[in-house]
Amino acid sequence: MRPVPCGTGSPARETMAAKTDRAKASAILSPITRVLTVLVAALREIFDESAYERFLARSEVTSSPAAYNDFLREGETAKARRPRCC
Repeated sequence: MRPVPCGTGSPARETMAAKTDRAKASAILSPITRVLTVLVAALREIFDESAYERFLARSEVTSSPAAYNDFLREGETAKARRPRCC
């Protein structure tokens, strides 16, 4: 049997505990990452960032103060057209 010189494509020594610790960390971080992703998406909707991005894509313009002013004006116009209750 020929010994393999160090560093010639052979993986570094890892213990079984290191692999299981990584698996545990991955199992914990995956749901946390998903929750944070949903939270960020919800906050972007609440604060109209997503709506502004959709407006920019629909209007085919880049972000600017004038574009944001148009976005706000469009939102106000939509609110004014809604029927009011009570």
